Amino acid sequence: MTLFGLYSKPENGPEAIEAVSEKFRWTAFFFSPLWALSKGLWLYLALWLAIAAALGMGQQFMGADAAVALYGLFALWTGFAAGAIEGRALKARGWIDHGDIAAFDRTQAENLWLKKHYGARP
Repeated sequence: MTLFGLYSKPENGPEAIEAVSEKFRWTAFFFSPLWALSKGLWLYLALWLAIAAALGMGQQFMGADAAVALYGLFALWTGFAAGAIEGRALKARGWIDHGDIAAFDRTQAENLWLKKHYGARP
């Protein structure tokens, strides 16, 4: 089972819910800027650009191996923090955080939340 953070935007109706998985995201690890663009995470994208530029310019002082290792650590952090980054962005857009729920997939998490809050059956 996976832990999902549940977010809703009530003014958009009961269908406006988003289940964000709290697990390692391989897409965020390997393709950080593309992942950020696909999710509309502009602040994270700016952070990624700043870090990539700093590592690119700083590699002459620290060496290419150190720059690659530091980028690898940043990418690893991104993979683990992807759910939190996405959840924080949803809250900044006015979505309400309803806590976490354990489910096998996103659809089951959303259905469990709907059943709990609205009495709806999947």
